[in-house]
Amino acid sequence: MSDSRTAERPARPRPSGGGPAARGGLLGRIRASGRSGTPGRPGKAGKPGKAGKPKWTNVRPLMIIGIVVALLGVAYAVVMYSPLFDARTVSVRGTAQLTPQQVKDVAKVPHGRPLARVDLDAIRRRIAAIPRVESVSVERDWPHTVVIRVTERQVALLLPDSGRFAEIDKSGVRFGTVDAAPQGVPIVNADPAADQEMLRGVAQVVGALPSAVAPRVRDITARTRDDIAITLDDGVLVLWGGAEDSPRKAEVLSALMKHKAKVYDVSVAEAPATRNSPL
Repeated sequence: MSDSRTAERPARPRPSGGGPAARGGLLGRIRASGRSGTPGRPGKAGKPGKAGKPKWTNVRPLMIIGIVVALLGVAYAVVMYSPLFDARTVSVRGTAQLTPQQVKDVAKVPHGRPLARVDLDAIRRRIAAIPRVESVSVERDWPHTVVIRVTERQVALLLPDSGRFAEIDKSGVRFGTVDAAPQGVPIVNADPAADQEMLRGVAQVVGALPSAVAPRVRDITARTRDDIAITLDDGVLVLWGGAEDSPRKAEVLSALMKHKAKVYDVSVAEAPATRNSPL
């Protein structure tokens, strides 16, 4: 006999998804939905607002470059065209015989022009044309000044010319005239039309004279470039010849003058001579 209590129990319905494989498929769809987002409610990784918007870190360098370029443009315009940095004053330095005003008159610095646009080379050329100027430099001193530095020629010789004296520098350049010969400057007796090369040679001779002899020079006669003679204050005559090998000739002259003579001939340094009678 069968007992009614032992009747079969109804079976539990199984999930429609099936076993573990079905559950895994469901979880996969859920995860995929979380990554890509559902219509109307996007997930964290798929928010279109963040993905399509340029990031600040990419834009900032471009903005900085633009600002720098703009500032440089403004600075250029201010320096090149603004009256904030215009030429207002001229400073002249290094003058001796010339006056600062003489240099300024020749320089013709354009006052009121932006300092950056002042033509320094043109100013330099105008000043260099002054005969007494040996060298010149011109520069800007911000914000408003043009600085001019000149080096004047120094007198090495005097050349008599039409009752006056032409001033000659160490390079043989004539750069001025004076009415009276300054004390201590040698006078060269030469053709007033003597060329620069001859006068340069005479100046080289004067510059090479021994320190004990130079102050005693009364005059110098230069008939040609190779025939230079020096008369000292006591009438002693020094036959120098040409300007070549002048340092060696000066050494020889110093040795010869230890012996008293009327004429010292060092025209050939390796064969010097002395005489006790004038020529």
